[in-house]
Amino acid sequence: MMARIFPVKRIISICLVFLLAFYIVFGDSVFGYSKEAIALTSDSTGTARTSMGKWKVLPMPAMSDRTQSVHTTLLPNGKVLVVNGSSFRTELDRENGQYQFVEGIDVSDYAVVNNSGLLDPKTGKFERIPSPPALRFDKTIGKNGANTTNDLFCSGHVQLADGNVLFAGGTNTYYPGGAFTGTKWLNLYDWRSGKWKDLGQMRDGRWYPSLISLADGKVAIFAGLKFEKPNQINTSVEIYDPKTDKLHYFDLTTIKNSPFNTKVGNDDIYDGIDLYPRVFPLKDGRLLITGDEAGIAGVLVPHSSKKSYLMTINDLGNGQLSLSFEVGPDRLETSKAYGTALQIPNSEEVLLLGGLIGSNSISYGREGKIDPNAFPPDVVRVSTSLQHWISPAQSAQKNGKWEIIPDFFKQPRANLQAVILPTEEILVLNGGEYPEYKPIYQPLLMTPDSHSLSGYQTKTLNSAKLPRLYHNGAILLPDARVLVIGGNANRTAREKDGTLHVDVLGDPKTFFRFPQLKNKAGEIESFDIDTYYRDPQHYFADGNVEPFVPSEIWQGEIFSPPYLYKAGSRPEITSSPQILKYGQSDRIVVKDGTSNPSVVMVKLGTVTHSFDYGQRLAKLPIKVAQDNSSVGITAPDNPHLYPPGYYMLFYLNDIGKPSHAQIVQLQS
Repeated sequence: MMARIFPVKRIISICLVFLLAFYIVFGDSVFGYSKEAIALTSDSTGTARTSMGKWKVLPMPAMSDRTQSVHTTLLPNGKVLVVNGSSFRTELDRENGQYQFVEGIDVSDYAVVNNSGLLDPKTGKFERIPSPPALRFDKTIGKNGANTTNDLFCSGHVQLADGNVLFAGGTNTYYPGGAFTGTKWLNLYDWRSGKWKDLGQMRDGRWYPSLISLADGKVAIFAGLKFEKPNQINTSVEIYDPKTDKLHYFDLTTIKNSPFNTKVGNDDIYDGIDLYPRVFPLKDGRLLITGDEAGIAGVLVPHSSKKSYLMTINDLGNGQLSLSFEVGPDRLETSKAYGTALQIPNSEEVLLLGGLIGSNSISYGREGKIDPNAFPPDVVRVSTSLQHWISPAQSAQKNGKWEIIPDFFKQPRANLQAVILPTEEILVLNGGEYPEYKPIYQPLLMTPDSHSLSGYQTKTLNSAKLPRLYHNGAILLPDARVLVIGGNANRTAREKDGTLHVDVLGDPKTFFRFPQLKNKAGEIESFDIDTYYRDPQHYFADGNVEPFVPSEIWQGEIFSPPYLYKAGSRPEITSSPQILKYGQSDRIVVKDGTSNPSVVMVKLGTVTHSFDYGQRLAKLPIKVAQDNSSVGITAPDNPHLYPPGYYMLFYLNDIGKPSHAQIVQLQS
């Protein structure tokens, strides 16, 4: 039942030599991942294989370093910050050789929450780094104060203008039955020093909050679960000012037209802002609250709402702020959980993709079983839709309007990711037909097409090797590849000595259980971690037709999109500014430039729970030198759409082949 490590015995034989030769020639298409994607030669061509993209599997970390990546952030130095906190695990007690699952885990134990690291995508090397302390002293508790927990699992996070990463809230307590409370702490990761800083605390807890970057460098903090009341939503917004380390607090229940003061339809039910809400800044500075989210079961929220909202932050002078709300246009589906969302490249318009309708339960469809009493089939389903918020300028409506393509995806899709590529294409990947079951391995490339009803042509690309369900991550890298990491199919069992068991499934009586596993031949076989990673389709549980997926995925993959294999030399930026000012011009020098290029800036990604709070793309106005060796560029002029911070600056030649990015800082 335990994950065990066995040495791999290599037997030299004629058969093995044949298989090795076969793999060298055909391995990418047969096995679904590439041998090497870092070195992309200048004469790579768009063959049948590479026109579908290529996968590279990263080295498996040492056993002591294995972890998933619930919170994933690309840093300005090119490394990836991996943060997990307690990592959605549960306690496993062992006495007299017998196991007992205890739902929840002690987040006051530093060994439980100390699951952070840095991944270098260039080398694939992962190194652990210390997490913030598990306990911090809260002087507001009682007469004398008390220690309270500081677990970053299920916090919200976003990069500030200086590249440091702000984390708000996290897990205060796990309760049996899937209930949680949130912490009040603010933590800062300094990417230059590699150190954590305590920024104090918010007024109440936040578990599953959303952090939205603002034009002046401040951060708006939405939603989350409260500190002392399990599964109770925080109905406030707080705005953090990094210049002063101060917070502005707003109780939304007291503000006209806020979701908490707006009824849903004709029912005597008030709307709300659910957990990890999908919120976007618009050109005019308003924030679009779409209504989609990543909530959990057991939280009292209306699942029948189709409303969206627009929030304005008013600067009253003397450091004072106020908020006002407008009820926006109705969406064409009710609120969805575990879908993804993004702002269309070079635009303020918004897409909502996939997600679970009618319920927030992550267990929907688990192991292929659906209880019709708990999940009425006419109410609960996983969506196949694309919803598009069309801007006021394009819709001639003051607050825009929503359109829908109901069957955009061929399969229902939840816990998916959408990565904006330098070509202005969108790469959809990860997730499954259910939140924690039936993984989808094939990425979908969305290419803009004004003649298509959805606005996109779609193309299915080569399959990944590993399943990525709940808590997966995907971000664009400076070399224009895409890192894919993490994934939960269930909750890993942790013994007190730190031993982890990933061969678990849920159980209504004992919380969790070790299932009986069989191999493809139907023979009973104990779970072995090395066997699984050699062949992720090897094990089957309890007669299930889908291959067994461990509760955590510990090995990352990198996808090289088809544009890296287009014919001809790859262009490169040989000189660029390190700092760009809004609306001002500068110049880059390029090697192997062409006469009709494009230059884009993509904000560094910061991902959790199927949503990237960082990524957005600006296409820059350019002027190309006669010999194509340099390009004049003009920085974006709208800090609402493109907030201050670090961006990847890509040059693309006339056939859309991107350079490696230069990291630039956009400043006021």
